[in-house]
Amino acid sequence: MKILVISNMYPSAADPSYGTFVRNFYEDIVRRNAEADTRLVTIRGRRGSKWAKLAAYIRFYASALHALTARSYDMVYVHTVTFPTPALRIASWLRRLPLVLNVHGDDVLPQTSLKKRLKEMSRPLMAGTRLMVVPSAYFADVVRREFPELDPGRIYVSASGGVDRKFFVDRPDKADTDAITLGFVSRIDPGKGWAEFVRLVHDLRMRGIDCRAVMAGGGSQQRALTDAIVRAGLSGVIDYRGPLSQQELVDIYRHMDLFIFPTVREQESLGLVALEAMAAGVPVVASDMAGPTSYVHHGINGYLFEPGNVDAMADSVASWIALAPDARERMSREAVATAGDYEARSVADRLWQRLAAEFKR
Repeated sequence: MKILVISNMYPSAADPSYGTFVRNFYEDIVRRNAEADTRLVTIRGRRGSKWAKLAAYIRFYASALHALTARSYDMVYVHTVTFPTPALRIASWLRRLPLVLNVHGDDVLPQTSLKKRLKEMSRPLMAGTRLMVVPSAYFADVVRREFPELDPGRIYVSASGGVDRKFFVDRPDKADTDAITLGFVSRIDPGKGWAEFVRLVHDLRMRGIDCRAVMAGGGSQQRALTDAIVRAGLSGVIDYRGPLSQQELVDIYRHMDLFIFPTVREQESLGLVALEAMAAGVPVVASDMAGPTSYVHHGINGYLFEPGNVDAMADSVASWIALAPDARERMSREAVATAGDYEARSVADRLWQRLAAEFKR
Protein backbone atom coordinates (compact mmCIF):
# COMPACT_ATOMS: atom_id res chain seq x y z
CA MET A 1 0.00 0.00 0.00
CA LYS A 2 1.41 3.42 -0.94
CA ILE A 3 1.00 5.63 2.14
CA LEU A 4 1.69 9.32 2.69
CA VAL A 5 1.90 10.58 6.29
CA ILE A 6 1.54 14.34 6.83
CA SER A 7 2.00 16.18 10.12
CA ASN A 8 3.35 19.56 11.20
CA MET A 9 4.73 17.93 14.38
CA TYR A 10 7.74 15.62 14.68
CA PRO A 11 10.60 15.33 17.20
CA SER A 12 14.04 16.77 16.50
CA ALA A 13 17.36 16.45 18.30
CA ALA A 14 16.78 19.84 19.92
CA ASP A 15 13.10 19.16 20.70
CA PRO A 16 12.90 15.41 21.47
CA SER A 17 9.44 15.39 23.07
CA TYR A 18 7.64 17.29 20.29
CA GLY A 19 5.20 15.05 18.46
CA THR A 20 6.63 11.74 19.71
CA PHE A 21 3.25 10.10 19.07
CA VAL A 22 3.57 11.02 15.38
CA ARG A 23 7.07 9.56 15.19
CA ASN A 24 5.95 6.36 16.93
CA PHE A 25 3.04 6.02 14.52
CA TYR A 26 5.18 6.66 11.45
CA GLU A 27 7.91 4.21 12.45
CA ASP A 28 5.29 1.54 13.12
CA ILE A 29 3.62 2.09 9.73
CA VAL A 30 7.00 1.87 7.98
CA ARG A 31 7.58 -1.54 9.60
CA ARG A 32 4.13 -2.83 8.73
CA ASN A 33 4.24 -1.47 5.19
CA ALA A 34 7.83 -2.58 4.52
CA GLU A 35 7.08 -4.13 1.13
CA ALA A 36 5.52 -0.94 -0.20
CA ASP A 37 6.19 2.80 -0.02
CA THR A 38 5.62 5.02 3.01
CA ARG A 39 6.53 8.70 2.78
CA LEU A 40 6.59 11.39 5.47
CA VAL A 41 6.08 15.15 5.08
CA THR A 42 6.60 17.01 8.35
CA ILE A 43 8.23 19.81 10.34
CA ARG A 44 10.84 18.53 12.78
CA GLY A 45 10.87 20.41 16.08
CA ARG A 46 9.65 23.90 16.95
CA ARG A 47 11.13 27.12 15.61
CA GLY A 48 12.34 29.88 17.90
CA SER A 49 11.26 32.93 15.89
CA LYS A 50 8.19 33.77 13.84
CA TRP A 51 10.32 34.14 10.70
CA ALA A 52 11.91 30.72 11.16
CA LYS A 53 8.45 29.30 11.76
CA LEU A 54 7.09 30.99 8.62
CA ALA A 55 9.95 29.60 6.54
CA ALA A 56 9.38 26.12 7.94
CA TYR A 57 5.68 26.23 7.06
CA ILE A 58 6.36 27.49 3.54
CA ARG A 59 8.63 24.49 2.98
CA PHE A 60 6.08 22.20 4.64
CA TYR A 61 3.21 23.37 2.41
CA ALA A 62 5.34 23.15 -0.72
CA SER A 63 6.45 19.62 0.13
CA ALA A 64 2.91 18.52 1.06
CA LEU A 65 1.41 19.93 -2.16
CA HIS A 66 4.10 18.29 -4.28
CA ALA A 67 3.62 14.95 -2.54
CA LEU A 68 -0.17 15.10 -2.83
CA THR A 69 -0.27 16.09 -6.49
CA ALA A 70 2.83 14.48 -8.04
CA ARG A 71 1.64 10.91 -7.47
CA SER A 72 -1.28 8.88 -6.20
CA TYR A 73 -1.41 7.23 -2.78
CA ASP A 74 -3.64 4.49 -1.45
CA MET A 75 -3.87 6.29 1.88
CA VAL A 76 -3.06 9.82 3.05
CA TYR A 77 -2.80 9.79 6.84
CA VAL A 78 -2.83 13.25 8.43
CA HIS A 79 -1.83 13.76 12.07
CA THR A 80 -3.00 17.06 13.63
CA VAL A 81 -5.28 18.40 10.93
CA THR A 82 -5.42 22.15 11.62
CA PHE A 83 -2.24 23.45 10.03
CA PRO A 84 -1.98 20.96 7.14
CA THR A 85 -5.50 22.00 6.05
CA PRO A 86 -4.53 24.65 3.41
CA ALA A 87 -2.37 22.19 1.46
CA LEU A 88 -5.00 19.46 1.78
CA ARG A 89 -7.80 21.72 0.55
CA ILE A 90 -5.82 22.84 -2.52
CA ALA A 91 -4.83 19.26 -3.38
CA SER A 92 -8.43 18.07 -2.89
CA TRP A 93 -9.55 20.44 -5.66
CA LEU A 94 -7.15 18.70 -8.03
CA ARG A 95 -7.76 15.07 -7.10
CA ARG A 96 -9.73 12.88 -4.73
CA LEU A 97 -7.68 12.18 -1.59
CA PRO A 98 -8.01 8.88 0.35
CA LEU A 99 -7.84 10.69 3.68
CA VAL A 100 -7.50 9.41 7.22
CA LEU A 101 -7.58 12.35 9.65
CA ASN A 102 -6.15 11.83 13.13
CA VAL A 103 -7.47 14.77 15.16
CA HIS A 104 -6.35 16.10 18.52
CA GLY A 105 -7.46 18.82 20.92
CA ASP A 106 -6.90 22.09 19.06
CA ASP A 107 -8.01 20.61 15.73
CA VAL A 108 -11.55 20.41 17.08
CA LEU A 109 -11.54 22.93 19.95
CA PRO A 110 -9.33 25.77 18.65
CA GLN A 111 -8.41 28.64 20.93
CA THR A 112 -6.98 31.24 18.54
CA SER A 113 -8.72 33.08 15.70
CA LEU A 114 -6.32 31.54 13.15
CA LYS A 115 -7.04 28.02 14.34
CA LYS A 116 -10.78 28.73 14.34
CA ARG A 117 -10.58 29.82 10.68
CA LEU A 118 -8.57 26.72 9.81
CA LYS A 119 -11.12 24.55 11.59
CA GLU A 120 -13.88 25.95 9.38
CA MET A 121 -11.66 25.46 6.33
CA SER A 122 -11.21 21.81 7.34
CA ARG A 123 -14.95 21.00 7.44
CA PRO A 124 -15.14 19.63 3.86
CA LEU A 125 -12.13 17.43 4.63
CA MET A 126 -13.76 16.18 7.83
CA ALA A 127 -17.00 15.40 6.03
CA GLY A 128 -15.21 13.51 3.26
CA THR A 129 -12.62 11.60 5.26
CA ARG A 130 -12.54 7.82 4.96
CA LEU A 131 -11.79 7.51 8.68
CA MET A 132 -11.54 9.96 11.58
CA VAL A 133 -9.15 8.72 14.29
CA VAL A 134 -9.60 10.24 17.76
CA PRO A 135 -7.57 9.64 20.95
CA SER A 136 -10.36 8.75 23.39
CA ALA A 137 -14.05 8.01 23.82
CA TYR A 138 -14.35 11.45 25.43
CA PHE A 139 -13.01 13.11 22.31
CA ALA A 140 -15.20 11.03 20.02
CA ASP A 141 -18.18 12.71 21.71
CA VAL A 142 -16.56 16.12 21.20
CA VAL A 143 -16.01 15.40 17.48
CA ARG A 144 -19.62 14.30 17.03
CA ARG A 145 -20.76 17.53 18.68
CA GLU A 146 -18.46 19.83 16.70
CA PHE A 147 -18.83 18.10 13.31
CA PRO A 148 -22.44 16.88 13.09
CA GLU A 149 -21.99 16.49 9.32
CA LEU A 150 -19.49 13.65 9.89
CA ASP A 151 -20.82 10.10 9.63
CA PRO A 152 -20.41 8.73 13.21
CA GLY A 153 -19.54 5.32 11.76
CA ARG A 154 -16.30 6.81 10.43
CA ILE A 155 -15.02 7.72 13.91
CA TYR A 156 -12.45 5.31 15.35
CA VAL A 157 -10.87 5.57 18.81
CA SER A 158 -7.13 4.91 18.96
CA ALA A 159 -4.96 6.19 21.81
CA SER A 160 -2.36 8.41 20.10
CA GLY A 161 0.10 5.60 19.45
CA GLY A 162 -0.41 4.07 22.88
CA VAL A 163 2.13 3.53 25.66
CA ASP A 164 5.54 2.26 24.57
CA ARG A 165 6.60 -1.00 26.21
CA LYS A 166 9.67 0.69 27.72
CA PHE A 167 7.46 2.56 30.19
CA PHE A 168 6.35 -0.72 31.82
CA VAL A 169 9.15 -0.83 34.40
CA ASP A 170 9.43 -1.81 38.05
CA ARG A 171 9.83 0.91 40.63
CA PRO A 172 12.63 0.77 43.23
CA ASP A 173 11.75 -0.19 46.79
CA LYS A 174 11.14 2.75 49.05
CA ALA A 175 11.16 3.05 52.83
CA ASP A 176 7.89 4.11 54.46
CA THR A 177 9.71 6.99 56.14
CA ASP A 178 10.88 8.51 52.85
CA ALA A 179 9.26 11.70 51.56
CA ILE A 180 6.68 11.05 48.88
CA THR A 181 7.57 12.09 45.34
CA LEU A 182 4.98 13.83 43.21
CA GLY A 183 5.41 14.03 39.45
CA PHE A 184 4.26 16.43 36.75
CA VAL A 185 5.05 15.92 33.05
CA SER A 186 3.40 18.24 30.56
CA ARG A 187 3.80 21.20 28.28
CA ILE A 188 4.47 24.27 30.44
CA ASP A 189 1.68 26.24 28.81
CA PRO A 190 -1.58 27.94 29.89
CA GLY A 191 -4.23 25.56 31.12
CA LYS A 192 -1.85 22.66 31.77
CA GLY A 193 -1.97 23.15 35.55
CA TRP A 194 1.70 23.77 36.32
CA ALA A 195 0.87 26.72 38.62
CA GLU A 196 -1.66 24.60 40.51
CA PHE A 197 0.97 21.89 40.89
CA VAL A 198 3.41 24.34 42.50
CA ARG A 199 0.65 25.49 44.86
CA LEU A 200 -0.15 21.85 45.65
CA VAL A 201 3.41 21.12 46.75
CA HIS A 202 3.45 24.30 48.88
CA ASP A 203 0.09 23.51 50.48
CA LEU A 204 1.02 19.89 51.26
CA ARG A 205 4.16 21.02 53.02
CA MET A 206 2.10 23.59 54.96
CA ARG A 207 -0.07 20.64 56.06
CA GLY A 208 3.07 18.98 57.42
CA ILE A 209 3.33 16.41 54.61
CA ASP A 210 6.92 15.65 53.68
CA CYS A 211 6.97 15.67 49.87
CA ARG A 212 9.28 16.29 46.98
CA ALA A 213 8.40 16.88 43.34
CA VAL A 214 9.86 16.41 39.88
CA MET A 215 8.59 18.31 36.85
CA ALA A 216 9.42 17.89 33.16
CA GLY A 217 8.34 19.56 29.96
CA GLY A 218 9.00 22.61 27.85
CA GLY A 219 6.70 25.39 26.78
CA SER A 220 5.92 29.06 26.59
CA GLN A 221 5.77 29.55 30.37
CA GLN A 222 9.00 27.92 31.51
CA ARG A 223 10.35 31.18 32.91
CA ALA A 224 7.10 31.81 34.78
CA LEU A 225 7.34 28.31 36.27
CA THR A 226 10.90 28.74 37.53
CA ASP A 227 9.97 32.12 39.00
CA ALA A 228 6.93 30.59 40.75
CA ILE A 229 9.08 27.85 42.28
CA VAL A 230 11.48 30.45 43.70
CA ARG A 231 8.66 32.69 45.02
CA ALA A 232 7.07 29.71 46.79
CA GLY A 233 10.38 28.89 48.50
CA LEU A 234 10.48 25.47 46.81
CA SER A 235 13.79 25.66 44.97
CA GLY A 236 15.18 22.71 46.92
CA VAL A 237 11.90 20.81 46.80
CA ILE A 238 10.72 20.92 43.17
CA ASP A 239 13.22 19.59 40.67
CA TYR A 240 12.31 21.04 37.26
CA ARG A 241 14.13 19.14 34.50
CA GLY A 242 12.87 20.96 31.39
CA PRO A 243 11.98 19.01 28.24
CA LEU A 244 13.08 15.34 28.31
CA SER A 245 13.25 12.49 25.84
CA GLN A 246 10.99 9.47 26.30
CA GLN A 247 13.88 7.39 27.64
CA GLU A 248 14.66 10.06 30.23
CA LEU A 249 10.99 10.13 31.23
CA VAL A 250 11.05 6.39 31.91
CA ASP A 251 13.52 6.96 34.73
CA ILE A 252 11.62 9.78 36.40
CA TYR A 253 8.26 7.97 36.22
CA ARG A 254 9.65 4.97 38.09
CA HIS A 255 10.73 7.18 41.01
CA MET A 256 7.33 8.86 41.45
CA ASP A 257 4.75 7.89 44.06
CA LEU A 258 1.89 9.83 42.47
CA PHE A 259 1.50 11.48 39.09
CA ILE A 260 -0.43 14.76 39.18
CA PHE A 261 -2.41 15.77 36.09
CA PRO A 262 -4.17 19.07 36.90
CA THR A 263 -5.18 20.15 33.39
CA VAL A 264 -8.12 22.50 32.95
CA ARG A 265 -8.13 22.21 29.14
CA GLU A 266 -11.17 20.80 27.38
CA GLN A 267 -8.71 20.16 24.52
CA GLU A 268 -6.91 17.51 26.61
CA SER A 269 -8.07 14.74 24.31
CA LEU A 270 -6.21 11.89 26.08
CA GLY A 271 -3.19 12.75 28.24
CA LEU A 272 -0.74 10.04 27.24
CA VAL A 273 1.80 11.11 29.88
CA ALA A 274 -0.57 9.97 32.63
CA LEU A 275 -0.88 6.54 31.02
CA GLU A 276 2.91 6.35 30.73
CA ALA A 277 3.15 6.99 34.48
CA MET A 278 0.52 4.31 35.11
CA ALA A 279 2.62 1.84 33.12
CA ALA A 280 5.33 2.28 35.77
CA GLY A 281 2.77 1.57 38.50
CA VAL A 282 2.18 5.19 39.46
CA PRO A 283 -1.42 6.10 40.42
CA VAL A 284 -2.72 9.29 38.82
CA VAL A 285 -4.41 12.25 40.52
CA ALA A 286 -6.23 14.01 37.69
CA SER A 287 -8.77 16.71 36.94
CA ASP A 288 -12.25 15.24 36.60
CA MET A 289 -12.64 16.35 32.99
CA ALA A 290 -11.64 15.65 29.39
CA GLY A 291 -9.33 12.78 28.44
CA PRO A 292 -8.35 11.54 31.94
CA THR A 293 -11.96 10.58 32.68
CA SER A 294 -11.55 7.80 30.10
CA TYR A 295 -9.04 5.87 32.21
CA VAL A 296 -8.67 7.30 35.75
CA HIS A 297 -11.09 5.47 38.05
CA HIS A 298 -11.51 7.23 41.38
CA GLY A 299 -10.15 5.22 44.29
CA ILE A 300 -9.13 2.33 42.01
CA ASN A 301 -6.10 3.40 39.98
CA GLY A 302 -5.97 7.02 41.12
CA TYR A 303 -8.18 9.94 42.08
CA LEU A 304 -10.28 12.53 40.27
CA PHE A 305 -10.74 16.02 41.67
CA GLU A 306 -12.65 19.17 40.75
CA PRO A 307 -10.64 20.94 38.02
CA GLY A 308 -8.63 23.87 39.36
CA ASN A 309 -9.37 23.06 43.00
CA VAL A 310 -5.97 22.78 44.70
CA ASP A 311 -7.51 21.89 48.08
CA ALA A 312 -9.35 18.95 46.50
CA MET A 313 -6.13 17.90 44.79
CA ALA A 314 -4.30 18.00 48.13
CA ASP A 315 -7.10 15.99 49.76
CA SER A 316 -6.64 13.32 47.08
CA VAL A 317 -2.91 13.12 47.81
CA ALA A 318 -3.69 12.90 51.54
CA SER A 319 -6.17 10.07 50.85
CA TRP A 320 -3.43 8.07 49.13
CA ILE A 321 -0.99 8.73 51.98
CA ALA A 322 -3.57 7.41 54.46
CA LEU A 323 -3.84 4.08 52.62
CA ALA A 324 -2.30 0.95 54.11
CA PRO A 325 0.71 -0.40 52.19
CA ASP A 326 -1.27 -3.27 50.66
CA ALA A 327 -3.95 -0.84 49.43
CA ARG A 328 -1.28 1.35 47.83
CA GLU A 329 0.18 -1.70 46.13
CA ARG A 330 -3.26 -2.71 44.87
CA MET A 331 -3.78 0.76 43.39
CA SER A 332 -0.38 0.53 41.72
CA ARG A 333 -1.28 -2.82 40.14
CA GLU A 334 -4.56 -1.38 38.89
CA ALA A 335 -2.65 1.50 37.27
CA VAL A 336 -0.42 -0.97 35.42
CA ALA A 337 -3.45 -2.99 34.32
CA THR A 338 -5.10 0.14 32.96
CA ALA A 339 -1.97 1.13 31.03
CA GLY A 340 -1.84 -2.41 29.64
CA ASP A 341 -5.05 -1.71 27.73
CA TYR A 342 -3.19 1.13 25.97
CA GLU A 343 0.06 -0.74 25.23
CA ALA A 344 1.49 0.59 21.97
CA ARG A 345 1.76 -2.65 19.99
CA SER A 346 -1.82 -3.64 20.79
CA VAL A 347 -3.08 -0.14 19.94
CA ALA A 348 -1.13 -0.19 16.67
CA ASP A 349 -2.36 -3.70 15.78
CA ARG A 350 -5.98 -2.67 16.21
CA LEU A 351 -5.51 0.57 14.23
CA TRP A 352 -3.70 -1.18 11.37
CA GLN A 353 -6.45 -3.80 11.19
CA ARG A 354 -9.05 -1.04 10.97
CA LEU A 355 -7.10 0.81 8.27
CA ALA A 356 -6.53 -2.37 6.28
CA ALA A 357 -10.22 -3.18 6.44
CA GLU A 358 -11.18 0.33 5.32
CA PHE A 359 -8.83 0.47 2.36
CA LYS A 360 -9.62 -3.03 1.08
CA ARG A 361 -13.13 -1.85 0.33
